[in-house]
Amino acid sequence: MTRQEYINAVKVKIEEISPFDEPDAFIDGDPSSTVKPIISYIDKSLDEAAKNCLMTLPLSLLHADVEVESANIDVIDSDGVGYFGINPNNRFIRFRHADLQRDITAFITSEDPIYLLQQNKHTRGGLCKPVAVVCSTPYEPDAMPGTMEIYSLKPDSSKAYKLLYINLGKKPGVAADYSPETPALVASPIEDLIVLECARIVFNIMEKYDGAKVCENEQAAKIQAILK
Repeated sequence: MTRQEYINAVKVKIEEISPFDEPDAFIDGDPSSTVKPIISYIDKSLDEAAKNCLMTLPLSLLHADVEVESANIDVIDSDGVGYFGINPNNRFIRFRHADLQRDITAFITSEDPIYLLQQNKHTRGGLCKPVAVVCSTPYEPDAMPGTMEIYSLKPDSSKAYKLLYINLGKKPGVAADYSPETPALVASPIEDLIVLECARIVFNIMEKYDGAKVCENEQAAKIQAILK
């Protein structure tokens, strides 16, 4: 779908669930009107809808958007704690390192109570039960905006790792809709789910909560049907 096709599909879905009784200027927009048209709500909610879907949908539906980063840990300190720069707004899926006895598939944040345990070398994760922490601050001024902390490796471990993640900044639409500087586009076939999520967001903005619940239920049914 192009971005305009997304907007049209969301508008149709909203009208299908809860027919408008507002004037046409509110629905389709009128440059001379000060009333905010529904199309503007939809357009401004599309990116949020795509992000929500990329964050929450089962990974089996998002295979085309999973990216693999093969790189080196920037620093492994004398206690075996590894640090490297990340975009903390990504959805992290799997961290793999040759010395770890299992891959890390659950990522905590620095606000998680478990993070406090990582500050003590006797209670932190190790090679058998490693822990990955996503921090929203860089480990040094010129690094990436966030930091991945790995608890724990051996101080002399190889720095090579593999990280699987989903970029949550991807946009719904096609390349022609955006400038060359635009982040990557959603690649997985989840257009219908993005449309429903966008409609749900717009219904909530309009305080039509029954309509939002209908979208939520329809989305859940679609996901269940796909996963059967």
